Amino acid sequence: MIYERLEVRKILFLSVIVGVVAGLFTVAFIKTLDFSTHCFLTEIVGYTPPKPSGEGGELNYTFHMERAWLLPFVTALGGLITGILIYLFSPESAGVGTDAAIKAFHHNLPVGFKTAVMKLLTSAVTIGSGGASGREGPMALIGASIGKGVAKWLKLSPREQNILLAAGLGAGIGAMFRAPFAGGILSAEVFYKEDFEVEALIPGFVASIVAYIVAGSVIGFAPLFHTEVPFPHFSQETIIGFILLGIVSAVVAKVLVKTFFTLRNSFKKLKVHPILKPAIGGFLVGICGLITPLAIGNSYGWIQMFMSNRPIPFSVGELLLSIFIVILALSITLGSGGSGGVFGPSLVIGGITGATLSEALNALLGEPVFNTGVMTIVGMISVFTAVASAPLSTIVLVAEMTQGYNILPLALISLLLAQVIAGNEKTIFESQVKRRIDSPLHKDELKAYILETAKVKDIMTRNVITLSPEDTALRAKEIMAERFIAGIPITVNGRVVGIVTTSDILKVEPEKLKEVKLKEIMTPNPQCVLPDWTLLKVMRILTSKGFGRAPVVSDFESMKLVGIVSRSDIGKFLIKKGVA
Repeated sequence: MIYERLEVRKILFLSVIVGVVAGLFTVAFIKTLDFSTHCFLTEIVGYTPPKPSGEGGELNYTFHMERAWLLPFVTALGGLITGILIYLFSPESAGVGTDAAIKAFHHNLPVGFKTAVMKLLTSAVTIGSGGASGREGPMALIGASIGKGVAKWLKLSPREQNILLAAGLGAGIGAMFRAPFAGGILSAEVFYKEDFEVEALIPGFVASIVAYIVAGSVIGFAPLFHTEVPFPHFSQETIIGFILLGIVSAVVAKVLVKTFFTLRNSFKKLKVHPILKPAIGGFLVGICGLITPLAIGNSYGWIQMFMSNRPIPFSVGELLLSIFIVILALSITLGSGGSGGVFGPSLVIGGITGATLSEALNALLGEPVFNTGVMTIVGMISVFTAVASAPLSTIVLVAEMTQGYNILPLALISLLLAQVIAGNEKTIFESQVKRRIDSPLHKDELKAYILETAKVKDIMTRNVITLSPEDTALRAKEIMAERFIAGIPITVNGRVVGIVTTSDILKVEPEKLKEVKLKEIMTPNPQCVLPDWTLLKVMRILTSKGFGRAPVVSDFESMKLVGIVSRSDIGKFLIKKGVA
């Protein structure tokens, strides 16, 4: 008990260290991203993207792009630089940061401080040059790499390494989103579609809160988005509207997942050098950005405008088109090998979806029945829940980001509908598994689960070779050699009275094998098991007592032999199940 308490204290202390480092990396990432954006978009293209209010954004922003024709070339240049860095120094930095962290968690893959630094640089270049990507996904991998790196440096056990990896992931997201509680929940929820990594929950909360405090002391503690969300007015129209939003969000989520994996597979098949793929993707993304500025960078500033309940500078048709253009731009950016994440863009796509539906319904009804800011926030929650199968952390995340707690009753309607309709067969995080027992990390738990659900009667040998107490040791030895068995039950009229094994035979002097009776060397009243016992129970008995096999009897009164089960039988069963 004392040892377990010391282990818990050690993990919690190290979670604080991971949180501090993750917070510092968050600050470094934001500063690097701002510098990259200024160099690529502001200086070359003449475009300064809007920012959310939590980062100094202003609501009276006016869109202006002085040299728009340069945008595709700038995004291509950013893709080329990213491609070179990834190909030469850090292949694991390509693609979706959160999914890479999930994969590293389940398969114990090597990520460390080098991965953290390279993911920071490549993502800053990708997003700063206009790539449609998110910064929270990179921070998930950066945080996970920090946690794993600290654990490996201290030579902790694989289990402890993965707990700190999960805590670092939550810390990175919590600090970047300025949502520490959501970060803590994500550290346990994001790895599974229908389960939690419970051991990581408390360390995740500790690391996320510490990272939030460290980062906030430099970049501020204000929520990322400023909202003035009224308490929702429940009416037949609003309830129908949010039901409709849930359905639409599910459709958008399915389109997003399908488009992403289709384009990623297309770029994998493209027969060009890996360095050039992000550049080609970047050029195509730049064209998407010319169609709608919502496809440039992370677009949080535009979402802030939608939340402000001011007139939106886009028509319903332009908003509707933007949903699919942003999905296309995101899929091309990450599918071609660019660096970043899908967290932010998925929320942006959800926000655009909510704003589009709100504007369309208000136009249809001829009056402002729906609050566009509320629908934007609920759209963010619903689409990302359907995309990532992480409902609990998503609803806490958006509530913390926007302080829009008043919308939770209506958000639950859309969120649950979106989750149910979209399902979780395939999410944007392909490395997610359904439950803990499906993870290679918890292979031993899967073994225990299988052994707990299987019965002795399922695998026991029924046609058992037996001998009587009056048989000789020589006869037992000959049968064992002929049948390749190591133990034989000794019975009298079908009743088990003992068992003899090869070790018993080896104790007899060779010249006396013909004379010695089995009743002299057998183990009397051996440990027997029942047909309905679980294999887990039997395995524990065999290992604790050092036995290799046990006779199976119908009941302990008659002791009638009905079979025999051995450790090798259980091993063969596990091999057949693919978990040995």
